[in-house]
Amino acid sequence: MSEHPAVKTVVERIRTDVIGGAADTAKEVVQALAELNRDSKAQDASFLAAEIEDAVIDVLRVMPSLAPPINALHRVMGQMEETLVTGPSVAELKATVDKVAENFFAWTEDALDKVAQYGAEKIQNGDVIFTYSMSSTVSRIFRAAKSQGKSFSVIVTESRPGNEGLWTVTEMDKADIPVSVSIDACIGELVPRCDAVFVGADAVSSHGSSLCKVGTYPTALVARAHGVPFYIAADTLKFDSSTLLGLPFRVDSLHRHEVLTEEYPEHVQVLGRLFDETPPELVTAIITEVGLLNPTACVTVMWQMKLSQRLSAMLPAWVHGEL
Repeated sequence: MSEHPAVKTVVERIRTDVIGGAADTAKEVVQALAELNRDSKAQDASFLAAEIEDAVIDVLRVMPSLAPPINALHRVMGQMEETLVTGPSVAELKATVDKVAENFFAWTEDALDKVAQYGAEKIQNGDVIFTYSMSSTVSRIFRAAKSQGKSFSVIVTESRPGNEGLWTVTEMDKADIPVSVSIDACIGELVPRCDAVFVGADAVSSHGSSLCKVGTYPTALVARAHGVPFYIAADTLKFDSSTLLGLPFRVDSLHRHEVLTEEYPEHVQVLGRLFDETPPELVTAIITEVGLLNPTACVTVMWQMKLSQRLSAMLPAWVHGEL
């Protein structure tokens, strides 16, 4: 277990689910590894690599199926593995990890800007847009559309448990975008009133299904039933390369305290999971930094990803909670 304070902090923030989203989680994980790398007193490159790997394991133990952090770890560990083959000094390995972190932060900002621009093109003057939960990527799309001078409004529901939809209300209000809010049970009434649905995703699988906050799948079903375009905004960092290995999404169950108070008897079970899967046939397109993709085309992008051999070997145990 890593004793570095930055690693401990990010592990606790992931465990308690206080980070805004999957992309933000990836950034915090990479930042923590960069700080560990900078502060390490290792005298040998292999010892530094072992320190970083221990920190990665700590992160994986609390990580649900959020593709961006996993892909970020692939970038860090994959580049580290390539450098270790050359027999580097500690300083050389540290420089490698620093460069990976620097490039990662630059890439994510550029990718999100491109997603925002492509997504904004699908919003027209006078549109009413439905969204669910809270997605920093979707919020960027809305802000980009507004910066283009488009006038539109947003409808969101509370998105229980967690009420992340209320975060969206706050963000839209800050951006001076008209927003209305309702309860999740009104999705069947509200979606048909809208011109399009935009949602974020935590992961996209190799067969094109998207892992999103629970409630997204029923939203997609209503959209399909009423002919409302349904878009998922997700840069390719959210493409879950572990699904290429045949591994399922790792999804936490609903927590009892999120549904029932202590007055209810212990034998009453709480069922369900915190995320659901939206199948590809319900998705109009996935908005990425390389353009709008049919969900079934995502596997082509995944085939081109550079993966860490060591991390890939860990993932089966991670998925099954055995790490």
